[in-house]
Amino acid sequence: MSEKRKFMRFEVAIEVEYMVPGNGAPLEGISITKNISREGMQTDLNSKLIPGTELEMKLRIPADPAPVYAKGDIAWIDKADVKTESTAGIKFTQVSPFDRNRILDHVYRQWVEQQVGHGAQDKK
Repeated sequence: MSEKRKFMRFEVAIEVEYMVPGNGAPLEGISITKNISREGMQTDLNSKLIPGTELEMKLRIPADPAPVYAKGDIAWIDKADVKTESTAGIKFTQVSPFDRNRILDHVYRQWVEQQVGHGAQDKK
């Protein structure tokens, strides 16, 4: 399978609260990102959700008191494991440029720390 992503994904954990907007009882949950990029993220979601579902999200960047508010659509779901949660890809549809930069700054700092840590291990 060829890679379709335009932007690199970074394996950084960020807490995500998500909710499906609507008139009925809200379907919501809390998860941790598996990876994240400029345009989306991978995380575990309630297995009742399907691709195309819109989510309202609140991302909590460590050491940053203000959450990032965003909206996104579920692009794909891996239902290989039958359980209460399934791994899903979410494409951001609404996030302010300021908040996108806050996410990317955190992700880049974490990535640099991981690279420096791997370099130190390689020298042992």
